[in-house]
Amino acid sequence: MKNRNSLSSKLLVSHVGVALAALLSIILLVHLVMNFSFNQYQKHQQKAEVRQIVNDLAAAYDESSSGWDSGVWMLISHQAAVGHYIVRVYDMDRLLVWDTSQMGMHGQATSKKSLPIIRDNIVRNQQQLGTLELQPMDESSQSLNQQFLRMFNALLGGALVIVMIGTYGFSRYTAQSISQPLVHIKDAASRIREGDLSSRVEVASQSTEIEEVGLALNHLAEGLEKQDQLRKKLTADVAHELRTPLTTIQSHLEAFQDGIWEPTPDKLEVCHEQVLRLVQLIHDLENLAAVENPMIQLKNETVSLNDIVRQSINTVSSSFIQNKLTVDIASDIEVWITGDRPRLVQVFDNLLSNAYKYTPSGGIHIEIAKDQSEGIVTISDSGLGIPETELPYIFERFYRGDKSRNRKTGGAGIGLSVVKAIVDAHSGSIQVQSEVNKGTTVVVRLPIIR
Repeated sequence: MKNRNSLSSKLLVSHVGVALAALLSIILLVHLVMNFSFNQYQKHQQKAEVRQIVNDLAAAYDESSSGWDSGVWMLISHQAAVGHYIVRVYDMDRLLVWDTSQMGMHGQATSKKSLPIIRDNIVRNQQQLGTLELQPMDESSQSLNQQFLRMFNALLGGALVIVMIGTYGFSRYTAQSISQPLVHIKDAASRIREGDLSSRVEVASQSTEIEEVGLALNHLAEGLEKQDQLRKKLTADVAHELRTPLTTIQSHLEAFQDGIWEPTPDKLEVCHEQVLRLVQLIHDLENLAAVENPMIQLKNETVSLNDIVRQSINTVSSSFIQNKLTVDIASDIEVWITGDRPRLVQVFDNLLSNAYKYTPSGGIHIEIAKDQSEGIVTISDSGLGIPETELPYIFERFYRGDKSRNRKTGGAGIGLSVVKAIVDAHSGSIQVQSEVNKGTTVVVRLPIIR
């Protein structure tokens, strides 16, 4: 049984109710106007007949004999018989001159109710000749008009029934066309709530508000599905990153306990390196969690983008002094931005560190510029490059393009995720272009002070 409180039922009742109220109002108005118009028409018609008879009598009056020509009485009697009414003519002294009811041409009045009498003066040359009275014998003279009015009302009622059936069908179709997509959206949302993140709403081609709600739900489901995949991948990656150093430490400790190995400085150094690896991984995860926290409070201070880049160059180059790479910086203008200086330094430390790690020879070129609304830092190297198929994934957590890369050159794959999160928090953007064995170009854009 259909729920009466459903949206479809409410829409159907509202549409039919509004249509019924409008139709009944129109029909009532038409009925009243039609009846009033017909009554007025009948009155005007009777007055027109009276005026015609008065004109005939005025034209047939013989002043010499002070009377009417006898031929006019036959004409009036004929008109009275056809029109089913009684005509009485009185002279100036109110004496009856002619009465069609006494001519035997038709029966007496059959109407049980007194029908109205219409009177008019017979006048010629501004002289009153007498008085005319016209009285319907019965209602038969109005029967045709009444019959037409009844037929009109019957047709109007039939039209009401037809229109109501059509209105009900159209309203039902409209209500279902509106509610059905919402039902599909509700079902999809229920499946998503129950854990089926692959559930989607089939969206029609036309762009309506309901279709936009369906698209929004699909985007939400895609985001949730992606986040669920990232969560599972993050769990697996963290487990993988932790497994190797912990396994190494465990094996060494068990060997020491079993007396297989002596705790020599070399063996202890291996354990120490694995502990440092765990510490660095935890530090990277803490940085990522901090910058991705929506409640993070960035310091809004005015800083020089040129100074931040120069500070990062000095910090990173000292760590890679053995690489003997050439580093040049081009800056024609001082670029000032508003942001969190330590976080921004962290961005360029990571980017320059990657440039040093994966550039065996050649150099690194840095350019600082600005346009109308952004400061632009471009870091180009002549290093190993990144395959085009891997570029879309380099900002994901724990992603490393070279799966065989050792820990001396590759970290846990969190550095670029931290960079992306910090740049996004500053309402900036970062793009990477790369070609294998030719180098990589990273462009960072940050809003400037206007």
